[in-house]
Amino acid sequence: MDTPLADVTTPEVARALGVSLPAAHQALDELGVPRTGRGTVRRVDANTAAQLIARRGSTPRSSRTSSELRVLAALSFSPLGLTSFRAIAEKAGLSPTTTSRLTPRLAEERYVEQREVKTASGRAHRGIRWFANSRVWPADVREAVRATRLPRRQVKQTAALPPELHHLFWNADVATLDPLASGSYLAGRLLDAPDLRAWQWALSNLPREAVETAVERRGVSAQTRALVRNWWRDES
Repeated sequence: MDTPLADVTTPEVARALGVSLPAAHQALDELGVPRTGRGTVRRVDANTAAQLIARRGSTPRSSRTSSELRVLAALSFSPLGLTSFRAIAEKAGLSPTTTSRLTPRLAEERYVEQREVKTASGRAHRGIRWFANSRVWPADVREAVRATRLPRRQVKQTAALPPELHHLFWNADVATLDPLASGSYLAGRLLDAPDLRAWQWALSNLPREAVETAVERRGVSAQTRALVRNWWRDES
């Protein structure tokens, strides 16, 4: 007979989430976990705590703040880079205000950097993206980022293919391409394109199963498979 998992206290939840104790109490309130009286430690069953941590992400104890680790992890787990503070915030599970304050500060320390990248969408053009600069991270920061778990992304499976990517489907009726019904076809064409925005849209909007089916087909490069693995690393 399996031994049941022990309950988890609210301070333990707060440490795992990398948030203050009041913020942890608020998270448990949202789950409907009953409050206890003064002098009694509030507890939650281990399975519920694990689901909460998986949904909101978690950070280990570190010399860097929880929010800093989330920014570094969001960029570290985004091999294509991220275009804006809002994009970083969405992946890190933070507010845009927080990321707009922390990211420039981390850039001053050279922990993150902006790079010019060339994308193709009918014609080549250049854009600026944020990237992790892990080469300069101390070993303890590198380990802490590796141990950071970002919130599970809510995949927008009903999103329509944006007009700037229509040219990649020159031989198909774009209006009939549904992300759910035609997911693996869309993924195969988008991940084969020399366009960072095509890869980003595919990995953010298509069902994971569809992408996995596409990358397992013959002819898909090892680099593309590695890109997909890196993109989903924070969900493992």
